[in-house]
Amino acid sequence: MKFPVINKQHLLFSIILGIVGLLINCYPIQFFANVQFVLGNTATVIAAVLMGPWYALLTAMFASTGLMINWDSPHVYLFFGLEALFLGFARRRDIYALYADAIYWLVIGVPLVYLYVTFIMDIPSSHLGFIIAKQGVNGLVYTSLASLLILAIPKLWFFKDKVKDRQRRMLSSQLTYFFTLMVTLTLLFSALIFNYYFLERQQTMLKQNINDAVSHLATSAQNYISSHKTVIANAANQLTIAADDPLQWQAILTNLHKSYPGFISMLIANPQAQIIAASPQSRLLSQNKAHSVNIKDRDYFIESFYNHRLFVSSVFQGRGFGDDYIIAMSAPFYTDEQKGTTAGVIEGSLDLNHFSHIDQHGEYTSDEYVVMVDEQNQIIYASEKLGLSSLAPFDFVVNDGVYRTSLELLNIEKPNSIVPEYIYAHQTLDNGWTVYILKEFSPLLKLAEEQMFNSFLMLLISIVCTFYISKKLSALLTVPLEAVASQFSPSSLDSNKSSSIDENSPKEVFSLYQRLVATKQQLIDHQIELEDMVAKRTEELEKANRKLKELVDRDPLTGLYNRRYAERKFTDLLDFCLRSDQNITVALLDLDLFKRINDNYGHLAGDECLRIFAQLLQKYFKRDIDIIARYGGEEFLLILPLTNDLHIEHHLNSFREALAVFDIISPEDQKSFNVTVSIGAISASAKYADELDKWIKIADDNLYQAKQHGRNKTIIHIINE
Repeated sequence: MKFPVINKQHLLFSIILGIVGLLINCYPIQFFANVQFVLGNTATVIAAVLMGPWYALLTAMFASTGLMINWDSPHVYLFFGLEALFLGFARRRDIYALYADAIYWLVIGVPLVYLYVTFIMDIPSSHLGFIIAKQGVNGLVYTSLASLLILAIPKLWFFKDKVKDRQRRMLSSQLTYFFTLMVTLTLLFSALIFNYYFLERQQTMLKQNINDAVSHLATSAQNYISSHKTVIANAANQLTIAADDPLQWQAILTNLHKSYPGFISMLIANPQAQIIAASPQSRLLSQNKAHSVNIKDRDYFIESFYNHRLFVSSVFQGRGFGDDYIIAMSAPFYTDEQKGTTAGVIEGSLDLNHFSHIDQHGEYTSDEYVVMVDEQNQIIYASEKLGLSSLAPFDFVVNDGVYRTSLELLNIEKPNSIVPEYIYAHQTLDNGWTVYILKEFSPLLKLAEEQMFNSFLMLLISIVCTFYISKKLSALLTVPLEAVASQFSPSSLDSNKSSSIDENSPKEVFSLYQRLVATKQQLIDHQIELEDMVAKRTEELEKANRKLKELVDRDPLTGLYNRRYAERKFTDLLDFCLRSDQNITVALLDLDLFKRINDNYGHLAGDECLRIFAQLLQKYFKRDIDIIARYGGEEFLLILPLTNDLHIEHHLNSFREALAVFDIISPEDQKSFNVTVSIGAISASAKYADELDKWIKIADDNLYQAKQHGRNKTIIHIINE
């Protein structure tokens, strides 16, 4: 398996982009609820467009770490890692990043988010649409930004070794994409800003309404308690006046209770904490029953009788004289107006169903609930739908998690959930009670979801319309240019204007066409001149090339072919001999003691010796098919095709003997000298070997033997099949 080569520059750049993305993603931009814009993923898109999928994956891992730090949710590595790979491979197929990212979230991203939220996260199904929508919106935002940055930063245009288009893009498709990108960004941010301010206004209105509701309820409860405290205080004063006549106490109590039905029951106790009078009297089975009920352990008796004060109790369950959940209000009355001796205690059990009446007939919506607790945080009253019991502590958790909102949020049923359950407002009464108004959070989230869905549905429709209009507009711009190009293409035979290029065409295009027509005529005139000049220059160049080729293939001193030419031509000669099943002779010739000639007669004499030697070779081996080459220094190579084994050795010896008696005149001192040559050769069928080196190896070995046996000898191996 072949692994791709790692581009160090791409690797470094992808890491830098990843670190930048990580830092940005550590501070995501809050929008509403759990919608956060993760602009750090812009770096991933840039890496995918410029460097392909694998470098983009590396960048995505870094950038996603910022979200992991923030959200503590490992799903970001899966979602955004797959997105990086998808965008990278789409870029290799020439798909624009914005289109590719839209496809990714529709086909892959949204199903993955749905499965993750459904099976892993503890989030209500009502939140599902909002969560899925925000992921797609996020993708459009940072992909659009990345595409815009690539267009806006010239250095990214010329990024070294970036991913190239497989096919050159058409100008119309480029213009369409640019128009779509700009309109998408404009509409996207417009929709986001509109939705942001819309939701802010909704929150402000909701906060105002819920605060007004809790203020109204608190005022009503405060007035309810204060008025009944006043009733108890006045009743105590009235009983002080009638303290010397206990027979009047029952009548006073009964009339008082009829006037103030806010009390479930009322009673009067003597100093021994025995009930003397009660209302309604139906609750007492007999006079004996009244005296048998003792309340000396009740706070309302103790506080009023011993501490001489008007007392309001916490919520508790009645005993003996009814078992309702009540709040007792009590006050002492005295034997005289100087309040010297306590004659007894009057108590009224406040009817908590009054708050139920306020809850049911108040101006609250169906998703608003009431909770009232006493100073010990015991529930006095709670709306039935909440399922909270009286006397139970009111346990809740303030939700200050990832859901961004200007409202106060809390959880009751699922205290550990990141999803808030209720919006709330509260107010504390003068007696330490606290009133809460709760409103379900999901309707607000549903409103936000519907608002965003409608906005982005309009955005999608606008993008489709923009794409169509941009395509038509780009065609309007490019069709005239294509018409101009076709007029001057080699296939165009008619030089007249086509119907698409006339006075109705854009001014710039028509002006370009006119200038090109004038330029074309000038080019035709120049072309005729150039053709004549080129013909002459071509002939001269061919002559120069032939001469140059000869210079390249020949040795400048001897005029013979050089070693490179011989090696190149050997293959052709070999094929020729193979077809006719003929022999080839390869011989190496080396001048004996050539260094002495240079030492004794000078280098000019050595050069003259080489020239004479070459001329003599050409005289003896003069067939057109023979190759005579200077192999190097004083060494020469013969390649002789179509040779006869019986005559070749004789012919080589004839040359050797002729050279030995040939007088060579030194150019410097006109002295004559002779030179001998040693020859090593091989003669064999062309089938022997198809590489020249194997032939030369044997010839060179034979040459060595000739030198070792005294020089001026010919040693040849004749190899038969």
